Amino acid sequence: MAKWLITFSKDNATDTLEIHSDHKPSMEEAVVYVRQWADQHLEQGDFGDREDRLSDEPAVELLHLYGITITGIAKI
Repeated sequence: MAKWLITFSKDNATDTLEIHSDHKPSMEEAVVYVRQWADQHLEQGDFGDREDRLSDEPAVELLHLYGITITGIAKI
């Protein structure tokens, strides 16, 4: 099983999350992994702009609730 590094941005800083998967995670899968991590480790807030609140896409919800955007997925 390969190791993958999901890179994300929060509060003008870059952070990473290491996962194990047989395949390269899609952006949607990466959002799920980071959202699960954020639910356990961060306090929810109110980030993004008014337009973000109108969307129910998982990546936009991650931005709205935690101020996180996924910036990359790489094999390590």
